[in-house]
Amino acid sequence: MPATRRRLLTAALTLPCILPRGALAQAAWPARPVRVLVGFPPGGGVDIVARLLMPKLAERLGQPFLVENRAGANGNIAMEAAVKAPADGYTLFYGNVGNLGVTNALYRDLSFDTLRDFAPVAQTMESSLVIAVADAVPVRSLADLLGYARANPGRLNAGSAGAGGPSHLALELFKRQAGLDIIHVPYRGSAPAVQDLAGGRVQMLIDGYSLMRGAVESGRARVLAVAAAERQAILPAVPTATEAGLPGFEAGSWHALVAPANTPPAVLRRLEAAVEWALRETDLPQAFAGQGVAARFRNAAETRAFIAAERERWGGVVREAGITLE
Repeated sequence: MPATRRRLLTAALTLPCILPRGALAQAAWPARPVRVLVGFPPGGGVDIVARLLMPKLAERLGQPFLVENRAGANGNIAMEAAVKAPADGYTLFYGNVGNLGVTNALYRDLSFDTLRDFAPVAQTMESSLVIAVADAVPVRSLADLLGYARANPGRLNAGSAGAGGPSHLALELFKRQAGLDIIHVPYRGSAPAVQDLAGGRVQMLIDGYSLMRGAVESGRARVLAVAAAERQAILPAVPTATEAGLPGFEAGSWHALVAPANTPPAVLRRLEAAVEWALRETDLPQAFAGQGVAARFRNAAETRAFIAAERERWGGVVREAGITLE
Protein backbone atom coordinates (compact mmCIF):
# COMPACT_ATOMS: atom_id res chain seq x y z
CA MET A 1 0.00 0.00 0.00
CA PRO A 2 1.47 3.44 -0.91
CA ALA A 3 2.64 5.47 2.08
CA THR A 4 0.27 8.38 1.39
CA ARG A 5 -2.76 6.12 1.23
CA ARG A 6 -1.62 4.30 4.39
CA ARG A 7 -1.36 7.60 6.28
CA LEU A 8 -4.86 8.69 5.18
CA LEU A 9 -6.38 5.38 6.24
CA THR A 10 -4.64 5.53 9.60
CA ALA A 11 -5.89 9.09 10.16
CA ALA A 12 -9.47 8.11 9.31
CA LEU A 13 -9.39 5.18 11.71
CA THR A 14 -7.98 7.22 14.57
CA LEU A 15 -10.17 10.32 14.13
CA PRO A 16 -12.84 9.32 16.70
CA CYS A 17 -10.07 8.79 19.24
CA ILE A 18 -8.76 12.33 18.94
CA LEU A 19 -12.16 14.09 19.05
CA PRO A 20 -12.79 15.97 22.30
CA ARG A 21 -14.51 13.76 24.86
CA GLY A 22 -17.40 16.24 25.16
CA ALA A 23 -18.02 16.12 21.42
CA LEU A 24 -18.26 12.34 21.52
CA ALA A 25 -20.67 12.52 24.45
CA GLN A 26 -22.89 15.00 22.62
CA ALA A 27 -22.93 12.85 19.52
CA ALA A 28 -24.03 9.84 21.59
CA TRP A 29 -26.65 11.67 23.64
CA PRO A 30 -28.86 10.23 24.99
CA ALA A 31 -26.97 7.04 25.80
CA ARG A 32 -28.86 6.37 29.04
CA PRO A 33 -32.17 7.36 30.68
CA VAL A 34 -32.89 11.07 31.13
CA ARG A 35 -34.21 12.33 34.46
CA VAL A 36 -36.93 15.01 34.32
CA LEU A 37 -37.57 16.80 37.62
CA VAL A 38 -41.08 18.09 38.42
CA GLY A 39 -41.61 20.35 41.42
CA PHE A 40 -45.07 19.05 42.36
CA PRO A 41 -46.55 15.81 43.71
CA PRO A 42 -47.94 13.12 41.40
CA GLY A 43 -51.45 13.78 40.12
CA GLY A 44 -51.17 17.55 39.68
CA GLY A 45 -51.42 19.39 36.40
CA VAL A 46 -47.69 19.67 35.71
CA ASP A 47 -47.12 16.04 36.59
CA ILE A 48 -49.98 14.78 34.39
CA VAL A 49 -48.83 16.70 31.32
CA ALA A 50 -45.18 15.75 31.89
CA ARG A 51 -46.15 12.07 31.97
CA LEU A 52 -47.97 12.47 28.66
CA LEU A 53 -45.05 14.23 26.99
CA MET A 54 -42.09 12.20 28.21
CA PRO A 55 -42.99 8.89 26.50
CA LYS A 56 -43.06 10.78 23.19
CA LEU A 57 -39.57 12.15 23.79
CA ALA A 58 -38.43 8.64 24.69
CA GLU A 59 -39.94 7.33 21.46
CA ARG A 60 -38.17 9.96 19.41
CA LEU A 61 -34.78 9.87 21.15
CA GLY A 62 -34.51 6.20 22.04
CA GLN A 63 -34.04 6.40 25.81
CA PRO A 64 -36.49 6.57 28.74
CA PHE A 65 -37.41 10.04 30.03
CA LEU A 66 -38.21 9.42 33.69
CA VAL A 67 -40.34 11.88 35.67
CA GLU A 68 -39.08 12.44 39.21
CA ASN A 69 -41.34 14.37 41.58
CA ARG A 70 -39.60 16.68 44.07
CA ALA A 71 -42.41 18.72 45.56
CA GLY A 72 -42.11 21.80 47.73
CA ALA A 73 -41.32 25.52 47.82
CA ASN A 74 -43.10 26.38 44.55
CA GLY A 75 -40.81 24.02 42.67
CA ASN A 76 -37.63 25.53 44.09
CA ILE A 77 -36.42 22.21 45.52
CA ALA A 78 -36.62 20.56 42.11
CA MET A 79 -35.17 23.57 40.30
CA GLU A 80 -32.22 23.82 42.67
CA ALA A 81 -31.51 20.12 42.16
CA ALA A 82 -31.63 20.61 38.40
CA VAL A 83 -29.27 23.60 38.54
CA LYS A 84 -26.76 21.61 40.60
CA ALA A 85 -26.87 18.61 38.28
CA PRO A 86 -24.23 18.18 35.56
CA ALA A 87 -25.15 20.15 32.44
CA ASP A 88 -24.95 17.07 30.24
CA GLY A 89 -28.55 16.64 29.11
CA TYR A 90 -29.37 13.85 31.56
CA THR A 91 -31.19 16.05 34.09
CA LEU A 92 -33.97 18.37 32.92
CA PHE A 93 -36.67 20.41 34.64
CA TYR A 94 -40.30 20.56 33.54
CA GLY A 95 -42.26 23.40 35.11
CA ASN A 96 -45.02 25.95 34.85
CA VAL A 97 -45.43 29.71 34.99
CA GLY A 98 -45.18 29.69 38.78
CA ASN A 99 -41.84 27.92 38.67
CA LEU A 100 -40.23 29.68 35.73
CA GLY A 101 -42.05 33.01 35.58
CA VAL A 102 -42.78 33.95 39.19
CA THR A 103 -40.46 32.32 41.69
CA ASN A 104 -37.67 34.90 41.45
CA ALA A 105 -40.15 37.63 42.37
CA LEU A 106 -41.35 35.67 45.40
CA TYR A 107 -38.11 34.52 46.98
CA ARG A 108 -35.41 37.03 47.81
CA ASP A 109 -32.50 34.69 48.50
CA LEU A 110 -32.71 32.04 45.80
CA SER A 111 -29.46 30.44 44.73
CA PHE A 112 -30.60 30.41 41.09
CA ASP A 113 -32.25 32.64 38.50
CA THR A 114 -34.66 31.05 36.04
CA LEU A 115 -33.20 32.87 33.04
CA ARG A 116 -29.53 32.92 34.05
CA ASP A 117 -29.25 29.34 35.29
CA PHE A 118 -31.55 27.48 32.88
CA ALA A 119 -31.44 27.01 29.13
CA PRO A 120 -35.00 26.94 27.74
CA VAL A 121 -35.76 24.00 25.44
CA ALA A 122 -39.38 24.70 24.45
CA GLN A 123 -42.80 25.69 25.67
CA THR A 124 -45.21 22.75 25.50
CA MET A 125 -48.72 23.82 26.47
CA GLU A 126 -51.02 26.58 27.66
CA SER A 127 -54.35 26.60 29.45
CA SER A 128 -56.88 29.00 30.87
CA LEU A 129 -57.92 28.71 34.49
CA VAL A 130 -61.52 28.42 35.66
CA ILE A 131 -63.29 29.83 38.69
CA ALA A 132 -65.00 27.05 40.64
CA VAL A 133 -66.86 26.75 43.93
CA ALA A 134 -67.79 23.84 46.18
CA ASP A 135 -71.32 22.56 45.80
CA ALA A 136 -72.32 23.83 49.26
CA VAL A 137 -71.58 27.46 48.36
CA PRO A 138 -74.98 29.10 47.69
CA VAL A 139 -74.09 30.70 44.34
CA ARG A 140 -74.87 29.74 40.74
CA SER A 141 -73.00 32.39 38.79
CA LEU A 142 -69.91 34.56 39.02
CA ALA A 143 -72.12 37.57 39.76
CA ASP A 144 -73.62 35.59 42.65
CA LEU A 145 -70.13 34.77 43.93
CA LEU A 146 -69.02 38.40 43.80
CA GLY A 147 -72.12 39.47 45.71
CA TYR A 148 -71.75 36.68 48.26
CA ALA A 149 -68.07 37.43 48.87
CA ARG A 150 -68.76 41.16 49.32
CA ALA A 151 -71.55 40.40 51.78
CA ASN A 152 -69.33 37.95 53.71
CA PRO A 153 -65.81 39.43 53.82
CA GLY A 154 -63.19 37.02 55.13
CA ARG A 155 -65.56 34.06 55.25
CA LEU A 156 -64.69 32.40 51.95
CA ASN A 157 -61.63 30.18 51.81
CA ALA A 158 -59.95 29.69 48.45
CA GLY A 159 -57.45 26.93 47.86
CA SER A 160 -54.43 27.02 45.58
CA ALA A 161 -51.79 24.61 44.35
CA GLY A 162 -49.22 26.44 46.45
CA ALA A 163 -48.18 29.89 47.58
CA GLY A 164 -46.88 31.84 44.63
CA GLY A 165 -48.10 29.40 42.01
CA PRO A 166 -50.46 30.19 39.10
CA SER A 167 -53.63 29.45 41.03
CA HIS A 168 -52.51 31.65 43.94
CA LEU A 169 -51.55 34.57 41.71
CA ALA A 170 -54.82 34.22 39.78
CA LEU A 171 -56.66 34.39 43.11
CA GLU A 172 -54.76 37.52 44.14
CA LEU A 173 -55.51 39.13 40.79
CA PHE A 174 -59.19 38.14 41.20
CA LYS A 175 -59.37 39.58 44.71
CA ARG A 176 -57.72 42.86 43.77
CA GLN A 177 -59.70 43.32 40.57
CA ALA A 178 -63.04 42.60 42.29
CA GLY A 179 -62.20 44.23 45.63
CA LEU A 180 -62.79 41.09 47.69
CA ASP A 181 -61.59 39.77 51.05
CA ILE A 182 -61.05 36.03 50.55
CA ILE A 183 -58.74 33.83 52.65
CA HIS A 184 -56.01 32.02 50.74
CA VAL A 185 -55.31 28.38 51.69
CA PRO A 186 -52.16 27.03 49.97
CA TYR A 187 -51.67 23.32 49.32
CA ARG A 188 -48.75 21.28 48.09
CA GLY A 189 -50.07 20.82 44.57
CA SER A 190 -53.41 21.02 42.80
CA ALA A 191 -54.57 17.48 43.60
CA PRO A 192 -55.02 18.01 47.37
CA ALA A 193 -56.59 21.44 46.76
CA VAL A 194 -59.17 19.86 44.46
CA GLN A 195 -59.82 17.11 46.99
CA ASP A 196 -60.63 19.69 49.65
CA LEU A 197 -62.79 21.67 47.22
CA ALA A 198 -64.76 18.52 46.48
CA GLY A 199 -65.05 17.83 50.19
CA GLY A 200 -66.17 21.36 50.99
CA ARG A 201 -63.17 22.15 53.19
CA VAL A 202 -62.39 25.11 50.93
CA GLN A 203 -65.15 26.94 49.13
CA MET A 204 -63.39 28.21 46.02
CA LEU A 205 -60.55 27.39 43.64
CA ILE A 206 -59.11 29.04 40.52
CA ASP A 207 -57.17 26.39 38.63
CA GLY A 208 -57.16 24.27 35.50
CA TYR A 209 -60.43 22.55 34.64
CA SER A 210 -58.76 19.23 33.88
CA LEU A 211 -57.75 18.93 37.52
CA MET A 212 -61.24 19.46 38.91
CA ARG A 213 -63.20 17.75 36.16
CA GLY A 214 -64.02 14.72 38.31
CA ALA A 215 -65.30 16.91 41.14
CA VAL A 216 -67.43 18.95 38.73
CA GLU A 217 -68.89 15.97 36.88
CA SER A 218 -69.74 14.26 40.18
CA GLY A 219 -71.64 17.37 41.34
CA ARG A 220 -69.29 18.24 44.19
CA ALA A 221 -68.10 21.49 42.57
CA ARG A 222 -69.33 23.99 39.99
CA VAL A 223 -67.46 26.02 37.40
CA LEU A 224 -68.77 29.59 37.25
CA ALA A 225 -66.53 31.19 34.63
CA VAL A 226 -63.42 30.78 32.50
CA ALA A 227 -60.57 33.25 33.04
CA ALA A 228 -59.98 33.70 29.31
CA ALA A 229 -60.78 36.09 26.49
CA GLU A 230 -62.95 33.46 24.76
CA ARG A 231 -65.07 30.53 25.82
CA GLN A 232 -63.24 27.21 25.88
CA ALA A 233 -64.11 24.25 23.66
CA ILE A 234 -64.09 21.88 26.60
CA LEU A 235 -66.66 24.07 28.45
CA PRO A 236 -68.70 25.76 25.71
CA ALA A 237 -71.62 26.62 28.01
CA VAL A 238 -69.44 28.31 30.64
CA PRO A 239 -69.09 32.09 30.18
CA THR A 240 -65.85 34.01 30.31
CA ALA A 241 -65.23 36.14 33.38
CA THR A 242 -65.93 39.23 31.29
CA GLU A 243 -69.29 37.83 30.17
CA ALA A 244 -70.10 36.80 33.72
CA GLY A 245 -69.46 40.13 35.41
CA LEU A 246 -65.72 40.66 35.94
CA PRO A 247 -64.45 42.44 32.81
CA GLY A 248 -60.89 41.73 31.73
CA PHE A 249 -60.11 39.03 34.27
CA GLU A 250 -57.81 36.56 32.50
CA ALA A 251 -55.38 34.08 33.99
CA GLY A 252 -53.74 30.98 32.63
CA SER A 253 -50.88 28.63 32.96
CA TRP A 254 -48.19 27.28 30.67
CA HIS A 255 -45.46 24.69 30.86
CA ALA A 256 -41.93 24.59 29.51
CA LEU A 257 -39.03 22.18 29.42
CA VAL A 258 -35.65 23.60 30.45
CA ALA A 259 -32.14 22.29 31.06
CA PRO A 260 -29.29 23.50 33.26
CA ALA A 261 -27.39 26.39 31.72
CA ASN A 262 -24.32 25.32 29.74
CA THR A 263 -25.99 22.14 28.52
CA PRO A 264 -24.33 21.45 25.15
CA PRO A 265 -26.10 23.26 22.29
CA ALA A 266 -26.30 20.05 20.26
CA VAL A 267 -28.23 18.37 23.07
CA LEU A 268 -30.58 21.33 23.40
CA ARG A 269 -31.27 21.31 19.66
CA ARG A 270 -32.10 17.60 19.70
CA LEU A 271 -34.44 18.11 22.64
CA GLU A 272 -36.15 21.09 21.00
CA ALA A 273 -36.67 19.15 17.77
CA ALA A 274 -38.08 16.18 19.69
CA VAL A 275 -40.57 18.39 21.55
CA GLU A 276 -41.65 20.02 18.29
CA TRP A 277 -42.13 16.60 16.71
CA ALA A 278 -44.18 15.38 19.68
CA LEU A 279 -46.45 18.43 19.63
CA ARG A 280 -46.91 18.62 15.85
CA GLU A 281 -46.53 15.11 14.47
CA THR A 282 -48.12 12.81 17.05
CA ASP A 283 -51.42 12.38 18.86
CA LEU A 284 -50.11 14.30 21.87
CA PRO A 285 -52.27 17.40 21.21
CA GLN A 286 -55.37 15.19 21.43
CA ALA A 287 -54.11 13.72 24.69
CA PHE A 288 -53.54 17.24 26.01
CA ALA A 289 -57.05 18.26 24.92
CA GLY A 290 -58.43 15.36 26.91
CA GLN A 291 -56.87 16.99 29.96
CA GLY A 292 -58.37 20.37 29.10
CA VAL A 293 -55.13 21.99 27.95
CA ALA A 294 -53.82 23.05 24.54
CA ALA A 295 -50.52 22.07 22.95
CA ARG A 296 -48.40 25.18 22.37
CA PHE A 297 -44.92 24.95 20.89
CA ARG A 298 -42.45 27.79 21.21
CA ASN A 299 -38.85 27.16 20.28
CA ALA A 300 -35.96 27.82 22.65
CA ALA A 301 -35.43 31.49 21.73
CA GLU A 302 -39.16 32.23 21.79
CA THR A 303 -39.54 30.48 25.14
CA ARG A 304 -36.73 32.53 26.67
CA ALA A 305 -38.41 35.77 25.54
CA PHE A 306 -41.78 34.52 26.77
CA ILE A 307 -40.43 33.62 30.21
CA ALA A 308 -38.89 37.09 30.48
CA ALA A 309 -42.23 38.74 29.61
CA GLU A 310 -44.13 36.55 32.09
CA ARG A 311 -41.64 37.37 34.82
CA GLU A 312 -42.37 41.04 34.25
CA ARG A 313 -46.15 40.57 34.19
CA TRP A 314 -46.55 38.38 37.27
CA GLY A 315 -43.76 40.10 39.13
CA GLY A 316 -45.97 43.18 39.04
CA VAL A 317 -48.85 41.24 40.62
CA VAL A 318 -46.53 39.93 43.33
CA ARG A 319 -45.29 43.42 44.13
CA GLU A 320 -48.75 45.00 44.12
CA ALA A 321 -50.19 42.27 46.37
CA GLY A 322 -47.18 42.41 48.67
CA ILE A 323 -46.54 38.66 48.40
CA THR A 324 -43.21 37.44 49.77
CA LEU A 325 -42.13 33.90 50.52
CA GLU A 326 -39.00 32.65 52.26
